[in-house]
Amino acid sequence: MGIYVNRTLNMKQIAAIGFDMDYTLVRYDSEAFEEMTYKEIQKKLIEVKGYPPSIAQLKFKFNLAIRGLVIDKPHGNILKLSTYSKVKHAYHGLKEMDFKTQQKIYQGLVIDLNDSDRFSIVDTTFSISYCVLYMQIIDLKDNHPELNLPDYKTIEYDILEGLDISHRDGSLKTQVKKAVKKYIIQDPEIVSSLERFKKHGKKLWVITNSDYEYSRLLLDYSINPFLKEHKHWSELFNIVVTAASKPKFFTDKLPLLQVDPASGLMRNHHGKIEDGIYQGGNAQTIQKSSGFTGEQILYLGDHIYGDVLSIKKTCNWRTALVIEELFQETTALEESAALSEEINTLMTEKITYEQKLDDLFDKEIEKGKKPDKEKIQAHFQRIEKVDKKIGKLIRAHSQYFNPYWGETMRAGVEPSRLAGQIEKYACIYMASIADFVEYSPRTYYRPRKKTLPHES
Repeated sequence: MGIYVNRTLNMKQIAAIGFDMDYTLVRYDSEAFEEMTYKEIQKKLIEVKGYPPSIAQLKFKFNLAIRGLVIDKPHGNILKLSTYSKVKHAYHGLKEMDFKTQQKIYQGLVIDLNDSDRFSIVDTTFSISYCVLYMQIIDLKDNHPELNLPDYKTIEYDILEGLDISHRDGSLKTQVKKAVKKYIIQDPEIVSSLERFKKHGKKLWVITNSDYEYSRLLLDYSINPFLKEHKHWSELFNIVVTAASKPKFFTDKLPLLQVDPASGLMRNHHGKIEDGIYQGGNAQTIQKSSGFTGEQILYLGDHIYGDVLSIKKTCNWRTALVIEELFQETTALEESAALSEEINTLMTEKITYEQKLDDLFDKEIEKGKKPDKEKIQAHFQRIEKVDKKIGKLIRAHSQYFNPYWGETMRAGVEPSRLAGQIEKYACIYMASIADFVEYSPRTYYRPRKKTLPHES
């Protein structure tokens, strides 16, 4: 894999590197975890919200949803947007919308994601189960009116509440604790990257919303077995902040507690923050105690809003995103490269025929010259022939990507909304922290010059 660069980042100037834990420092088996989450939400809907027991028969389909989708709650629609917030692909429940239906609802509409009453964003890997279940229950409601399921908007609210309850009551973390090997992926190269950063004098921080007990369990399992130059993860990380309440950690001034690593007991902490384990607090206090400027701190997370956007708006730290979807996306791009090239060649051929056709009609309109019907018919036939070839190749190309939504990072020929957010808010991005293994901790990351339309 690699480190992908949006903005210049000189690692020689970075003095401290902060990490989110879940899905960043610690890799999850996403499909296993989301299936478990899905089942917990089903239980909450039946036991807490009074949904019919028949919804327990629904089966989890991991690739039915991808990160970056948007739910149109009142209409029961799931949307894939371009970076310009235009709808490029849509489902109503499990039914794919045809182009005409999609245009009838969304043509000319720029989706306003600030309208949280109507739209909800599937913006984290933790949201996949919620979106999958929403699509399935919408389909169930449409096909089985006798179940008397609530309206589309209420269904979304109930599923989200079921997810929130599952997080709050410890249902999810309890299952992870019981079967760590099932849900957590050990990656020794992540640890190698961390120790290499440490050797180069970087201060390493962990800033996670998980509580201390859960954080200790996951770090013990993920970090300790692969340490070569440290005995314990607490020696590797200078500061560990648990229950950080991000994004409030970056915007508010929450009280700071110091955690006794042996007992897990906490006490109020005031004054300079020394190396150790804490709960709560805020980014400004940690930065002030470190003596570093925002430009000297790099923070890595997987959540665009919780980990990156708030930092850009309040702290001026440098930012990096861990996008695990890149594992599949980059492989698929490599395997389908020949098809992409063939599609591009045929598109150029099609454009040439279209231009010749336009020229014939231009002469009729501008000079009153009647077009040659045989030439017009020949051009239409050529275009139709090329379209059939392109259509066949596009269907073959799509087989390499998600069967429902296609490429995660593209919406047609435009970047997807997710790709646009990554470009806007992340200085660099990667599939895993392990990708740093191939780069010096002194690397000067520079973006490639992007070709503008008028330059191509």
